[in-house]
Amino acid sequence: MQTAEGLTQEEQVVQMLRELGVPIHRLGYQQLCIAIPYFRTDTTKTLSKDVYPYVARKSGNISPLAVEHSVREVIHAAYECSSAQVWEKYFPGIQNVPSNKQFIATLAERLK
Repeated sequence: MQTAEGLTQEEQVVQMLRELGVPIHRLGYQQLCIAIPYFRTDTTKTLSKDVYPYVARKSGNISPLAVEHSVREVIHAAYECSSAQVWEKYFPGIQNVPSNKQFIATLAERLK
């Protein structure tokens, strides 16, 4: 499905993650590329019971706990290395590193 800008949902996710400075060489980046569109389909899903197990299966049947950890690590890495202005654009008023839930939910909402 393409947006008015001609980008697919996957391309939008990649664009947002790159703008936020999420390191593309880390496993958590790939897992966010799976998690964000999946969460968007039903925002009542929980991360621990729905999203992380789904991403774990899609990522080669790894542990959901490993997914949670990898995602948290790339969010922290991006927050430490990226522009405060870019983070303010996506997470206005949030002064600290967003939680995994805040991060995934916010980017999923931007896909709508």
